[in-house]
Amino acid sequence: MNLENNYQDLLNAIFDGEKDIAIFVADGKHYYLFDSKDNYCIDVRPEYKSYIDKGLLKESLYEEAIKSFRSGIPVLSKENFRDYINKNNVSFYTAGWMKKFFISGRNSADVVDFYNYIERFLSSLTDPVATEWDSWKMRLPKFYINFDKKIYRHTDWDRNHEDLAPSDWNAQANNDFGLLVPDKEKYWLIDGMNFWKLQM
Repeated sequence: MNLENNYQDLLNAIFDGEKDIAIFVADGKHYYLFDSKDNYCIDVRPEYKSYIDKGLLKESLYEEAIKSFRSGIPVLSKENFRDYINKNNVSFYTAGWMKKFFISGRNSADVVDFYNYIERFLSSLTDPVATEWDSWKMRLPKFYINFDKKIYRHTDWDRNHEDLAPSDWNAQANNDFGLLVPDKEKYWLIDGMNFWKLQM
């Protein structure tokens, strides 16, 4: 399979709601993953307990449910992060690969023209947002999970993922995590153009 097909398959999976992009940080290293957003929770046990309270899950099935979640990893940690990747056949990517993914299917002029549009839209345009906006925005990460500093962020506004983080984590629905990523890891930073503005 060539790279363009791989990029398109991943974009289709994001568009269809099957996968979202997450940044994981462990021991100072940044990992970019495409997986189901359900697997980006830190601790699934509170959610499954709430299912019991709501009558959606029988209490007798609780232990079996948490043992089968994420291939037997109900609580995600720095120590079992690699197990999660391996057991669930999740690929991780570098910032360089992600930069190529981000601009795939577009030439340099398209990239510059759209960035100029973003800046005009944010500063002065009152027209409805261009249809291209979402197709670029979906290439940005929705989740940031930093095991080193115990920071959890997401922009999946319809769900309270932060509620599934342990109490000693700094967990929020917030798009500020683009500021927490070193510039060399920001695949959305293209020739000085910061496409994180799409999150505004």
